[in-house]
Amino acid sequence: MAQKNLAALLAFSTESEPALVRYFSDYWPSFETAAVLIPAEGKPALLIGPESMTFAQSRSKIERIIQIMDFRESSQPDYPGSKLPTWTDVFNEYSVDQLGIAGWHMFPQAIYSNIARALGEETVVDADEVVRSVMITKSEGELNCLREAARISEIGLGAILDNIKPGLTEVQVAALATTAMLNSGAEATGYPVWCCSGPNSNQAISRPTHRQIQEGEIVQVCVGAKVSGYSSSIGRPIVLGHCSEEMRRFLQIGCDAEEMTIGLMQSGTPAAEVAQKVHGFIKEQGYGDTILYGPAHGCGQMECEYPFVETSSEFDLTENMAFQVDLFLANHKMGFRWEDAIIVANGKPEQLSSLKREVVVL
Repeated sequence: MAQKNLAALLAFSTESEPALVRYFSDYWPSFETAAVLIPAEGKPALLIGPESMTFAQSRSKIERIIQIMDFRESSQPDYPGSKLPTWTDVFNEYSVDQLGIAGWHMFPQAIYSNIARALGEETVVDADEVVRSVMITKSEGELNCLREAARISEIGLGAILDNIKPGLTEVQVAALATTAMLNSGAEATGYPVWCCSGPNSNQAISRPTHRQIQEGEIVQVCVGAKVSGYSSSIGRPIVLGHCSEEMRRFLQIGCDAEEMTIGLMQSGTPAAEVAQKVHGFIKEQGYGDTILYGPAHGCGQMECEYPFVETSSEFDLTENMAFQVDLFLANHKMGFRWEDAIIVANGKPEQLSSLKREVVVL
């Protein structure tokens, strides 16, 4: 903050993207949005909407809590009679004349406009890099949360492998994992559990439907648990009954590419080099047109957080970075994802999944 001449930093979060506020305060907004105001000098404050005071007091590790009308729920109630402080009141109290906003790319334009009117637009800047420099390398406590999240995620996947059968809907398959993880100590799922079958399997980002799964098709499941704010994930393609040779070869290429990625994820390695080698391997096998991204992304407070490992990456892997190795390949007929969590080390990475990676035909 000092290097960027910031008088304060505003770390913003929503209910679906809670990472920054949870990281700095342990508070996770519900319905409303929230932010943590971190001054260059003095103690921080948690900023919440009009309805969340008792909720925030029960969860926040930050003592000072300020209610702001701009952080009310999206249905925009008026709360007639409420006398909450304005942005000008808050900035005067904390002597803010230069503000950095983290969560910049999801920050609502309406709230930004109100802040810019209070401070002047030229004094409000993108500060995502400031918090990324803190969050990108994990402490041992954070790594332990990720280890536990990975353990419980595997329990969720196990519940699917033990109970999946033709005729279940995608929603019912997702429910198997969700129930098992919550019963095993997860505070929530790290994201909505995915089950994408048959023609839905080539969806890179998805939600389960009421489609019944069938024999002879790819059933893609991605399962993630959240523990003390930290999210992990495990993803596997499953085939029930007959698996065609075309399908088996496609699945095996993805599995081999994930194994290759994990082997390359060592401290000191340029991230772009990892992506270039893995994508090169996939292209050599004749599947270059099935690549969408990857082959890995950071994980922590969010199951998918900065940074992505891409062919254009400009950073080196360092010890105690945490990643989801995430191999998603898809064509117009089918797709799949192999996914496992790792922690970067000086030698071979620590793998948080114990489940063997192999083409699963049940």
